[in-house]
Amino acid sequence: MSLQELWLLLPVLIICVGVLTLMLQAAWQRNNVLAQGLTVLTLTLALGALICQYPTDMRTITLLFEHEPIGGFFSLLLLMVAISVALLQGPYMGKNSKEVAEEFYILLLLSCLGGILLVMSRHVASVILSIELMSLSMLAMLAYNRERKLALEGAMKYLLLSGAATSLLLLGFALLYATSGQLLLTQMLSSPMQLVAKSGFVLVVAGLAFKLSLVPLHFWTPDVYQGAPVNSTLLLTSLSKAAVFALFIKLILLIPPEFEADMVRMLSWMAIASMLLGNWLALQQRSLKRLMAYSAIAHMGYVLVAGVIAMGIDHSLVLEGASYYLLAYLVASILIFAVLTLLSKLDEQQDLDDLPQLQGLFWQHPWLASVMTLAFLSLAGMPITIGFIGKFYLLTLAVKLSAWWLVTAMLVGSAVGLYYYLRVIFTLFAPLQRDIQQTSGAYLSKMWIGVITAGLLLLGILPGLLGDELRRILAIG
Repeated sequence: MSLQELWLLLPVLIICVGVLTLMLQAAWQRNNVLAQGLTVLTLTLALGALICQYPTDMRTITLLFEHEPIGGFFSLLLLMVAISVALLQGPYMGKNSKEVAEEFYILLLLSCLGGILLVMSRHVASVILSIELMSLSMLAMLAYNRERKLALEGAMKYLLLSGAATSLLLLGFALLYATSGQLLLTQMLSSPMQLVAKSGFVLVVAGLAFKLSLVPLHFWTPDVYQGAPVNSTLLLTSLSKAAVFALFIKLILLIPPEFEADMVRMLSWMAIASMLLGNWLALQQRSLKRLMAYSAIAHMGYVLVAGVIAMGIDHSLVLEGASYYLLAYLVASILIFAVLTLLSKLDEQQDLDDLPQLQGLFWQHPWLASVMTLAFLSLAGMPITIGFIGKFYLLTLAVKLSAWWLVTAMLVGSAVGLYYYLRVIFTLFAPLQRDIQQTSGAYLSKMWIGVITAGLLLLGILPGLLGDELRRILAIG
């Protein structure tokens, strides 16, 4: 392997070294603060290495992995999420937690490693290994509090259904291999699509749709979100979604022309059902975690619109719109779950989750309420937030393709979403009914939240700051 290839693998190698260091630290001396510091340092160094690699054109690293500019952007999103989870886990656990910290941070690095490798995958073997590394690490984090019955129940559901989804994925790749004789993704999908190959690709899409919580493979999402510790839920709703979507859009762009019409119909109905059903079910929720679960279903439907449009117009425009919208969704999700994390404790049987428990939050903790308000406004697609720019991108692309059925579903879903997002915001500003305790200290976490909030507003007001860079990245690729 050349030095250039090692340089492109540097973020992955840094995370691997971080995992080994945390294992040695746990064997030598258990220390929650030290474990958190090592994790944040590892992720920051990986982020710095990734930034230093820009700009680099597309390059094959090994038989299993490749470096591409847009993949680097997705990897940057994954590292941003992982840093957020690492910073929030310290205040969430507290100083006297019954649970140990080192294992959580090791699992966090492993899940981030799996996500980055999934984004870089170009071979069936690397896809399966990466997605399972990410999913199994995340599974343990969902059941991290062993005394929470709902957490154990949610983790068990995720284990069984995720195993079924992986089986579909493997069967789909097996059928594609049977017809093409190739295991590289580009070669596997470049051969003419016969009936067996089409069936295999549909099974692969179904396996990835489960990971993305797309209708009709969404049933596990609300129960798992509600039961899991809130900081682990943040990882599930953001890191796994971004990594899997990066692979999903890569496969969509490789579809042979003769199969595009069938895939457009299937993905269109899946996107429309996810947008409408997700928003409709979110209307009925009192639990913020379940509300965010159904909201995630709807937003993955919005992102899927980019996959549908990708087969009709210029790919670079679609990747730009999808990337911007996914960033908007991740930023808002980080902020909402960060506020819930700062108001909850891992050792308690339940996180602060019910909507009435947040009534009057603004009058006691105005900063946290303001952050959550901006995040919900961004999810609703209101102006001066990054969410507005993301939805504007997708609507513009759908109109350009004359996909009026998608435009209608997006507008109806956004109107319904605005209703229940505003209901949460009105609750935050209602008269205070009970004392709401937040985690003391956590200054570094709050500073990080402030930086992300500033980014939410800055990219909403000046979208060209990121849009120009995305276009430059896509031009390099």
